[in-house]
Amino acid sequence: MKDMAVKKYKVLALFGKSGAGKDTIQNWLVSEYPQALHKIISYTTRPKRDYEVEGRDYYYIDINEFTNRLLSHDLLEAVVFNNWGYGTSIQSLKEDKINVGVFNPEGIRTLMDDPRIDVMPIYIDCKDKSRLLRALSREGNVDCHELCRRFFADEKDFSDLEFGYLTYRNENEDAYNWWDFLTFDFTLYQWITDLVEIN
Repeated sequence: MKDMAVKKYKVLALFGKSGAGKDTIQNWLVSEYPQALHKIISYTTRPKRDYEVEGRDYYYIDINEFTNRLLSHDLLEAVVFNNWGYGTSIQSLKEDKINVGVFNPEGIRTLMDDPRIDVMPIYIDCKDKSRLLRALSREGNVDCHELCRRFFADEKDFSDLEFGYLTYRNENEDAYNWWDFLTFDFTLYQWITDLVEIN
């Protein structure tokens, strides 16, 4: 009998504390090599922030629609994080590309348990001062209480990560170096160079 290998979706799962640069890195990666990388856009029940755009950052839905999607098994992973629902639809993934998404730790745990998914978690690490300055500069009307709540919640949520992951130190304030990100781990390098010719 012939051994039939099941093709898995490849997911580059970016995660990190608020203001670490996850979304910026995700957008930058996908724009550099759109023929190899696909941006995952998740659903959330939280309100849209001033700088966010529907369909670019998230699909913003109410709790009833989120619950219906969850009960109909439309969501590959769904978690509650800081009292808001977040979820990713299996239809948002592409088999022929590396799917790049931003997740919280619980979402990554769920993806890692799914036999259809090959996950590479990458923790985006950044100094607290840089994170705070980014958060202050990107939000027009800064809600200091919400900003502090996110920072304190992050300390708890990221204190005990029991799954394996790579760490990328995001210390570049202005621009990103594709080659630096690509080559910081050999497996990531192989994933991407299998799909695109690097000049």
